[in-house]
Amino acid sequence: MNTYEIKRALRQFTGTEKYWKHLYPGRSPLLITDGCRWVRDELNCHWLFDNLLIFQDDKRLKGINFQTWELRQSAKDLSWILTCKDSNLNPLIKQVIEFSDFPLDYIKLYVICSVALLVSEN
Repeated sequence: MNTYEIKRALRQFTGTEKYWKHLYPGRSPLLITDGCRWVRDELNCHWLFDNLLIFQDDKRLKGINFQTWELRQSAKDLSWILTCKDSNLNPLIKQVIEFSDFPLDYIKLYVICSVALLVSEN
């Protein structure tokens, strides 16, 4: 699937019919919407949702019920930057991911009260 087809497919998600559990050993599940499930499964990026779930226990996110997560490819090399901001867009977390074959150069997700969703599903 090329970038155009992926972006076109992502536009179809404007809500969700079902919430799915994303599980990681030793953690409470993160609920994900239909759109996030599609991203996770079709773009083969379980690791992205693993990171979101693992960071939910980070003290910097304690009490932050609305999180904006962005995954962006670095312009300098093939690394990636995963960032989390609060509802006022204050940066909370920044993680460098050395390598990924994620097919888009950027994606934004929300985590609202332990539910991950695409921006279009908000």
